[in-house]
Amino acid sequence: MKKEGVEYIGDVCSEIEFKEVCSLREWFVIAPLLLSLTGAGTGFAASADQPGVTVTVNGKLVNFDVQPVNDQGTVYVPLRFVADELGGMIVPGNNKAIIISKGTITLSLTAGSTAAYKNQQPFTLAAAPRLVNGRMLVPLRVLSEVFDATVTYANGQVAIKQEESVQPVGPGITGNSVGNLNNGGLYATDNEWVYFNNPQDSGRLYKQKKEGTELQKLSDDEYAAYINLVDGKLYYTGDNNKLFSMNTDGSDRTMLRDFAIGKNLVTVADDWIYFTQGNSSMNKPLYRMKTDGSSRTVLEQYGVSSLAVYGGKIYYTIDFSKLFVMDLNGSHKKKLLDGGYITNIVMKDDIMYFNFKENLYTMNLDGTGLTRISGLNGKEINLSGNYLYFSNYSEYSKKLYRLNLTDYTSEKLGDDKTLYIHIVDNKLYYLNALTNRFVELDIE
Repeated sequence: MKKEGVEYIGDVCSEIEFKEVCSLREWFVIAPLLLSLTGAGTGFAASADQPGVTVTVNGKLVNFDVQPVNDQGTVYVPLRFVADELGGMIVPGNNKAIIISKGTITLSLTAGSTAAYKNQQPFTLAAAPRLVNGRMLVPLRVLSEVFDATVTYANGQVAIKQEESVQPVGPGITGNSVGNLNNGGLYATDNEWVYFNNPQDSGRLYKQKKEGTELQKLSDDEYAAYINLVDGKLYYTGDNNKLFSMNTDGSDRTMLRDFAIGKNLVTVADDWIYFTQGNSSMNKPLYRMKTDGSSRTVLEQYGVSSLAVYGGKIYYTIDFSKLFVMDLNGSHKKKLLDGGYITNIVMKDDIMYFNFKENLYTMNLDGTGLTRISGLNGKEINLSGNYLYFSNYSEYSKKLYRLNLTDYTSEKLGDDKTLYIHIVDNKLYYLNALTNRFVELDIE
């Protein structure tokens, strides 16, 4: 909600950027533009003696290739750079048009025009966005509501601060561990049973007592994955990319969605399902819906490559290159890291561990304290106790390793070609890629 005496923020892509940058999915953001803008046309009438404008986002100085401009008292800022710091997305339209979105808000703008559309409903801007040297510049007020940020301006200095959300500690119940779901969610457990994909029966869903007795097949759906268990209900994908719910005894099997194509990430937390779905074979937009299949809402429109629901937040990567965090309803999106390959994120307390630029790193959940902890190219990452378990992609044979999180020393645990590392209680399961069988190990 707009505060009295406070200006707000947002950004855009130029026609040139549509060809060169947006095709690479540069990120931008948007929200309601019920604002009062000044100035018109595509040129600026700033006087030569007006001071330059600097911009900080959450205390970090932003460097621009086209500088912000004070046009007779109205400050215009290149939207792309600010949006990239605060999170968001943009899709190019025809000519100089763009479609910017954040959460459930979609806004269409055209450079040089005051006509705009918010969620397909027309309204009129007081002034038009402008192109300067191939960049879209917008007044500060356009940026404010987009990012849930406060913006102050004085003496040539713009300070943008994104307001932190207040969230409960939850979610109270998650359907599987982040590490297991990052490895395909092929194993899940409750107090008595282990539920798993059985590769010896075309990946059908089975359960077995933890002590290894009473093996039972629960479903004829092949290639069960992303197994989640919440409040006595199983949720899983199978049968050519469909999402099902089912009682733990195999009864009341219900199809919730038909994903139709490619790989889809699924995490269940409390009474919500977070999932990706789209027309591409891998990275797809992120949605959430109730566990009964209702209230489906898009949270992220670009290609999500990894997903972790943890501590009342959603941590996710876009195309393996940018790491974001947002609230469970899609609000308060914030970029934590970019600039290289990012994947296999797992969490412990207030720390995340992940593969970054083909090395192992740790970072605080707020994005601070990025630290390289190993030069090994660890993937298939999972976490238990004081150890990080992973397949060492630095070796062609991808052997099983673990890393001590106290002194960051590593040790090899076996010579099998290791994939899909899962941890259930004090048991580690991995797929031996040469035999196509899961191996069980006792761990500390």
